[in-house]
Amino acid sequence: MDIKELKNDFPLLQNRKITYLDSGATTQKPKQVIDAIKKFYENYNANPHRGAYSLSMEATEVYENTRTKIAKFINSKHREEIIFSKNASESLNLIAYTYAMENLKKDDEIVISIMEHHSNLVPWQKVSKVTGAKLNYMYINEDFELSDEEIRNKITDKTKIVGITHISNVLRNNK
Repeated sequence: MDIKELKNDFPLLQNRKITYLDSGATTQKPKQVIDAIKKFYENYNANPHRGAYSLSMEATEVYENTRTKIAKFINSKHREEIIFSKNASESLNLIAYTYAMENLKKDDEIVISIMEHHSNLVPWQKVSKVTGAKLNYMYINEDFELSDEEIRNKITDKTKIVGITHISNVLRNNK
């Protein structure tokens, strides 16, 4: 699939010559997601896991079937490993303040890049301060990339968490 075909899945991007990099704040939705949300609101809009009435039970079934589909898509062993949150910031905070606070200890390492949004920086700063784990930063090269050498040098046997953005909106190319 080429980029033009991919952009056709995103209604907002179809007639705009832009590259949208602010997904940390608001992610553009493909038509398939918009259609699924519309279908849910039109046919199943009730509280999953909250009622014994038929509409709530239907909403629960749709909700749980979605968990199963996602688990299969990402090759998860158990559907219970799929946790829904409202955004990346909430997910990062959930990992940091539950798993990391309980499991990291002095001399463990957390690795992030210098390209991270504050939502993937501040939680790890707090975790490292409370647990004594060391927060290590991977630096980018002149092409704004993490080099293989940087990855090999920073991710060690002591590394317990690696949190790296797939694309950064905090960089600016001044070339």
